[in-house]
Amino acid sequence: MRKSLKWLIGIAVVAAGLYWWLWMDNRAPEGADYVIDLAEVRRLADSLPGPKAGEVRYERVTAFTFPGAMIAAGDGWSGKEMPVYAFQLRFPDRSIVIDSAMDRSLAKPAFMVPYFHDDAYARVQQAMTQAAEIVITHEHMDHIGGLAQHPELPLVLAKARLTESQLAHTDRMAPAKLPEALLAGFQALRYARYHPLAPGVVLIAAPGHTPGSQMVYVQRADGRELLFLGDVAWQAHNVDRQRERPRFVTALLIREDREAVFGQLRALQRLKTDAPDLQQLPGHDAGVVDALTAAGLLQAGFVL
Repeated sequence: MRKSLKWLIGIAVVAAGLYWWLWMDNRAPEGADYVIDLAEVRRLADSLPGPKAGEVRYERVTAFTFPGAMIAAGDGWSGKEMPVYAFQLRFPDRSIVIDSAMDRSLAKPAFMVPYFHDDAYARVQQAMTQAAEIVITHEHMDHIGGLAQHPELPLVLAKARLTESQLAHTDRMAPAKLPEALLAGFQALRYARYHPLAPGVVLIAAPGHTPGSQMVYVQRADGRELLFLGDVAWQAHNVDRQRERPRFVTALLIREDREAVFGQLRALQRLKTDAPDLQQLPGHDAGVVDALTAAGLLQAGFVL
């Protein structure tokens, strides 16, 4: 009986340790560091001639429902909504789409998808057809799926500024997929740290969540600033509380570079102190989107 009890205690201790390591451990790896040179980003935003975007608009296409413990290590197990957005920058003479959401076929029941707005998705698809450029923050299906599933893919792919890193890791798009035949002659965007895309718009390389992850800085025509984080942070409290996704998610599900992401979360927290007027927009946070809409920095609904 005593031997059996020792075995049970041993199993319980191992299970508790494994649970803590997979779901609770939020220790940042030593040396995790990342720097955003905001002065240089702002300089590049002003380096291209022409008017800046007057409006930043969004469509809320669908959502996932994840336990809080999947969003930030150590959180509870109650379900939290993870909306899936696409964004539209409207210039006087053109538009740019940031992220493309995903179509209904990719909204799998396994992700506990609570809704899918077909009308919003249709507007995203039409906006990509009309856009001058399309930018994807990273390779995952809920950001690139709408592009990959577009019925006029050759047309919209020609406008997509996919990076060299994104195209080197097309496996991260699964189950979305870009046809190899269309990618054969594709000219990928290559840059080291920053790339001025349009007046007021700068891409910021942020590999970690995926190899091709990037953030998008936008300075509007009125001078107000937004920083699209992509999925460096799913929600604001990843930055505010400096809590990464749990190792179960980062190591076993999405193969994330935890050290790189911890460094980026630290940098974003420093930016909140050093540049409080720069509004950070995480990849899946309805509260932030609603607050920025109320403040007039974002507007609901694409204009076609």
